[in-house]
Amino acid sequence: MNSKAVLVVLIFAIVQAYAKEPFSYVNEGDMGYYIVEYNADYRPVPLASQPGAIFQMLFFNTTPNAYTLGIRMGNHNKAETMRIVWTANRNRPVPERSTLNFTTDGNLALFHADGSLVWSTNTANRGVVGIELRSNGNLVLYDAQNKSVWQSFDHPTDTLLVGQSLKAGGVQKLISRVSEIDGSEGPYTFAMEAGGFALYATLPIPLPYNSLSYYDNQIKDLYSITHTCKRPLASITFLSDPDADNGFPLTMEMRLANSTAPPEMRASYLCNFTSDQTSTAVYLFATPRFSTTLSFLRLDWDGNLRMYTYSPQIEYNTWDITYERFKYGGLYGCGLPKKCGSLGICGDSQCVACPKPQGLQGWTSSCSPPSLPACNSSSVAVDFYEVVGVEHFSSKYVAGIEKINVGECKRRCLSDCKCAAFFYWQESSKCFLRQTVETLQQSGNSTHLAFIKYPKNV
Repeated sequence: MNSKAVLVVLIFAIVQAYAKEPFSYVNEGDMGYYIVEYNADYRPVPLASQPGAIFQMLFFNTTPNAYTLGIRMGNHNKAETMRIVWTANRNRPVPERSTLNFTTDGNLALFHADGSLVWSTNTANRGVVGIELRSNGNLVLYDAQNKSVWQSFDHPTDTLLVGQSLKAGGVQKLISRVSEIDGSEGPYTFAMEAGGFALYATLPIPLPYNSLSYYDNQIKDLYSITHTCKRPLASITFLSDPDADNGFPLTMEMRLANSTAPPEMRASYLCNFTSDQTSTAVYLFATPRFSTTLSFLRLDWDGNLRMYTYSPQIEYNTWDITYERFKYGGLYGCGLPKKCGSLGICGDSQCVACPKPQGLQGWTSSCSPPSLPACNSSSVAVDFYEVVGVEHFSSKYVAGIEKINVGECKRRCLSDCKCAAFFYWQESSKCFLRQTVETLQQSGNSTHLAFIKYPKNV
């Protein structure tokens, strides 16, 4: 064994056994040889949870020489995929020979190879005496009373582990990756709201594409109601119940704040369903028949909300997707904004047509909306072609323009160069203006119309 290998092993032993000791780890040397999701290369950082090392810190990269510091979940002695459940520097990857330091003043910091600071816990001189990656996946810097000074559970990225929360006054949303290759912040968010929590797509402005609380008569999905018309949501926590009598429920516990919410944060439509005595409730996602203690909820890069459960006692196929919001054949099978790419009609969880000015054509991945002239161009005339019986992915979750005729709706879209389409519900005279089209959902209602803008005579 060479001197570098001996040093790495020695540091590993020190950090494992003596979390109070400072350390410095340089991102260099051989790569790990187990499987990590996103087809990433990785180097383990000598800081792992106990017992069994289900969680471990690592540097990983999906593109050459661009590393992210993170925490993986999964036993590295198994021939199974290890999954990334937290990242420190997702928007600022670092190259080879970057350094992770835990210093004598109690700070954990990531430095670029050129010596510049990339990320830090900002805990210098705040009484930190040690660092620990705990068995629940929480990276904790603690003081002499073993109280947390900083913890990764307060800084979620795209994932919530069991026991982790989104909180008022803290991080209130999860943000997806851009893609499997690009781990920086993507277009999808899972966010706390006055009436619960919802999913948003920023394409290019934030629009909701699903909600998981009280909208659309989904009250039947709740054990009880969490929100009053006056009190704001204080936190939502991802939980697994190991002591349930029937299966192992994966749930989201929602707690109300003791304070009164400002008017803009009230959900007045809930007043008929709640009382001032209501303080907590549980939203049930799934009830697998096997233990779900080692689970996490993630907003994936495609905008889907999934729950993954790890079973370390099994030698192969140790991961299960125990919940999927937009499941093929399910209630929301056509709900993902980009289910059919930048343009397409979705029905029964499948992309069934590509709407063009000439009519409906067979859908392929090359289906795309018309290229519109730039906003400062006045030389190209535009018009609209109609698609019957479809809806925009956001139409069910946002208020449209009420009591307006289709001609006025068209005029407003024509006068806005950023408007790529408008949607009109004839039975309620409601208008929706949209900057992108994306996936059109079959509505089964011929009075729900889409009008897609296109350049004439091109």
